[in-house]
Amino acid sequence: MAGHTRNSIVIDAPMDLVWERTNDVASWTELFSEYSVAEILEQDGSTVTFRLALHPDENDKVWSWVSQRTTDVATRTVRAHRVETGPFEYMNIHWEYTQTDEGVRMQWTQDFHMKDGAPLDDEGMTDRINRNSLVQMNLIKSKIEAAAHAQRTPFADLAGKRILVTGGSRGIGRGIVLAAARSGADVVTCYRQENDYVTSLGKELASLPGTQHVLQADASEASGARLLAQQAQKLLGGLDAVINNAGDFTPTPYPELTDAAWATALQSNLTGPHQVTQAMLPLLGKGASIVNIGSTVARIGMASGAHYTAVKQALVGLTRSLARELGPQGIRVNTVSPGRIATEALDELPPEAAAQQRAVFSKFTALGRLGAPQEIADVVLFLISDQASYITGQNIHVDGCV
Repeated sequence: MAGHTRNSIVIDAPMDLVWERTNDVASWTELFSEYSVAEILEQDGSTVTFRLALHPDENDKVWSWVSQRTTDVATRTVRAHRVETGPFEYMNIHWEYTQTDEGVRMQWTQDFHMKDGAPLDDEGMTDRINRNSLVQMNLIKSKIEAAAHAQRTPFADLAGKRILVTGGSRGIGRGIVLAAARSGADVVTCYRQENDYVTSLGKELASLPGTQHVLQADASEASGARLLAQQAQKLLGGLDAVINNAGDFTPTPYPELTDAAWATALQSNLTGPHQVTQAMLPLLGKGASIVNIGSTVARIGMASGAHYTAVKQALVGLTRSLARELGPQGIRVNTVSPGRIATEALDELPPEAAAQQRAVFSKFTALGRLGAPQEIADVVLFLISDQASYITGQNIHVDGCV
């Protein structure tokens, strides 16, 4: 008996982009959520030999192996196999890319056979591969479609604009930073602690136009706000837009909500944006814009989130009042309230848990899916662009209609 799987997904993006992104093995740690290492060992024409390593499993064991793949751009196919087979007698993979009316259909066909004594037999591995392929393909689809969308909808009038984005190393903030940079803006962003996301953000920004600065600063503290203001003045000479994205949320049932947890939610999600905005005001002139990132749950409510929804609703009030107060100076202030967005926080979950969350939260939306960071970024970039010059004091929900 042997194992055989066939899985496919349609990606709404140009063929060249899908082909390039999915065959850039060195960047697979950013494209797939399962790999911690993707190391090129040898390149010989269209054939590449490389080592992959998974993230540690529940027993803290790291699975690693060497594979080889050969691409054929003329037929848009890839043949791959494991050189170090590990628990497999053999593992062969065939990638196929087909242009359809809806986009590029990417198909993975895997043929394999497990060794005697392997942790899983052929049937068990077939089930695991099918489940994991669904998760990884949806992740790849989301990332490549976001990249394609960014290429199709540039905000040309943002070129040279000076923008501050708090909390820009991950999630929605990262999407805003990258989208602004692609549009040619000069960006300052911040992070609280050093991590792999900060490193990878720097690498992505390096190839984009404009000038970008990734700084360590805690935007929830007054000292961090002052530091960001000083650096924005020093590095950019002022600001044209401030995006208050940094925030924090820990689900807590209301009976268990401590004063400390309430205070943390207030500081991170309301006091922090207030302090950042106040510190940046001297750097903003006529035509400048402030966007506060809220949450659609402030409108609909959320169990175990009373502290979070309360401060996010207060942020809407802050936005409205500042819009009235700063309007005579030519400064616009708006809120963007995202719904459930598929960020790397979802990717970090075990494949089964990630797939379950996608399915559950997708049912809450009229569009039947989660949002992408790029879709939030598009609205934010619109609001800080000249195209939104008469929009202020608004709370725009980007939630797929929940």
